[in-house]
Amino acid sequence: MSESRGPGAGELQWRPLVRDDAPRVAGLLAACEAADRTGDRRGARELLDDWAATGIDLAAGTTSAWTGSEPVAYAVSRTREHADPVHEMTLDIAVHPAHRTPDTMADLFAWCGRTAVQRHRERFGDGTPLELHIRTHGHQRWLAEALDTAGLRRVRRYRGMRLDLAAHVPAAAPVLPSGSVLVPFEDRYDALLLAARNAIFARNPGSVPMTPATWHHSVTGNPYFRPESSFLLLSADGRELLCYLLSTELAVTGQDPELYLANAGTRPDLHGRGLYRAVFTHTLARAKDHGYRWAVMDVDSTNAMATGGFYERLGARTFRTWTGHVLDLDPRHEPKGAVVRTLAPPPP
Repeated sequence: MSESRGPGAGELQWRPLVRDDAPRVAGLLAACEAADRTGDRRGARELLDDWAATGIDLAAGTTSAWTGSEPVAYAVSRTREHADPVHEMTLDIAVHPAHRTPDTMADLFAWCGRTAVQRHRERFGDGTPLELHIRTHGHQRWLAEALDTAGLRRVRRYRGMRLDLAAHVPAAAPVLPSGSVLVPFEDRYDALLLAARNAIFARNPGSVPMTPATWHHSVTGNPYFRPESSFLLLSADGRELLCYLLSTELAVTGQDPELYLANAGTRPDLHGRGLYRAVFTHTLARAKDHGYRWAVMDVDSTNAMATGGFYERLGARTFRTWTGHVLDLDPRHEPKGAVVRTLAPPPP
């Protein structure tokens, strides 16, 4: 038996996700996208790739609510490999528009809190601080308000920006700093790039080192990574990475092709010397050559480039917003809340 409350009591059956659920969960996401217009068009293939990431355990770290053979809600928790000094566990949540009731949301968040503490204890014990992190799109007011009710605080804003490559690509070649060379990504640079990324972000709040496995799965081994549209600024001898910009592409049927500028970094001691501008403008020019109509990026509102108008001056305009939400949890105590008795997953 499973426990449900409120309207439709007794209808929801809760259980962990399994890989065979991916096609039906993709259908749930399609229903959510039709209502929320967030741009989340993940299909079964993308979901399976997400669920294979380091830190995701389908059996121990997910739940889903079903009516008959159809999922109407799910939550996926993901642990991080390091805590520096806080373990920031992330959540992916979707709820069908017809099931966004206070009781269903309360059950879902109660599961998230308990599961987060349990998984955190297994990895880090109860002496390391724990936070739950989730983002909401500007169109997901319903979820943002539900997170407020659940006690999460709004901590950060992000802007999605889009640049029309037909109108705003600089005509002149970028001016490269003396003693540097700009090259497209190749596999031989992968270890150098990962080491540079970890060093560049070592002191950023909330950033932790990425292992080769996570880096490969999330970045350079991602099937949507585009090495020919990703560029590294190296020292003349090729031994040091000064700045980088990595791109991905998501195929969106019926729309002009978009290149997503996914990962970027500049060595901190070289800030203010025009390195990022050189790599950025070169990437835009090559993207146009490769047939892309749009360059898209998500920018942290606290980023110096964002607050200084760098992207606007090059022609980028905001077309979506995100908000980061955080819940502080005490790993010494399991959160209280509604108890959702989960069923075993279906047999293979």
